[in-house]
Amino acid sequence: MNLPELSEVLDEIEFFKRERTDRQVVELAILLYNFGVSFRKVARVLGWIGVERSDVAMWSWVQKFGRRMREAGRRPAADLPAVVLIDETVVKQRARQFVLFAAVDPETRHLIHTSVAPSRNYLTTRRFLTEIAELYGRMPPILVTDDASYGSAFTAEGVTHIVRRHSVRNRVERWIQELKRRIETFYASFIGYDVETTNNWLRQFAWVWNVCLT
Repeated sequence: MNLPELSEVLDEIEFFKRERTDRQVVELAILLYNFGVSFRKVARVLGWIGVERSDVAMWSWVQKFGRRMREAGRRPAADLPAVVLIDETVVKQRARQFVLFAAVDPETRHLIHTSVAPSRNYLTTRRFLTEIAELYGRMPPILVTDDASYGSAFTAEGVTHIVRRHSVRNRVERWIQELKRRIETFYASFIGYDVETTNNWLRQFAWVWNVCLT
């Protein structure tokens, strides 16, 4: 587990301002959760070392991590390459279906950006591209997908859109599988109260994925 890098980014986003719990405890809890330990089991581990915190406290730390990443405009520990792969998958949140967009570096498999939207259409696709540009200050010159649908959303942003029906899926597959595993294993822990809480989860997970899990 990579505590030094996590400690540094938490300082940058001012995570510990007004946080009462010892920072090393919080850092350990966040990493354990992102490595696949449920909130309830993380609370149990902390209890073994004499720190009594509820699973709700674990959830609030993870949410705060993602929220402060957004408020600080912090990118998910990855540079924006010239070529970016974009894919989407369906996720459930409180019995409702949402579309999760993911942008991945084809070389490093780092997550460039990920977020959920109520549906997949021209407007939500365009919004996802805008979020990338806002994070990195520019749009990548080339975007690759496995579907020609809504290609006008890409050209409207002045980027080249290439369709590759096999390479995109193969390169994003590992992260999609990990996401599905997390949802299936800790269903109640992953699903937020709304789109915002799910996006908070995704922001912090994207950072941990890029730094510790890839």
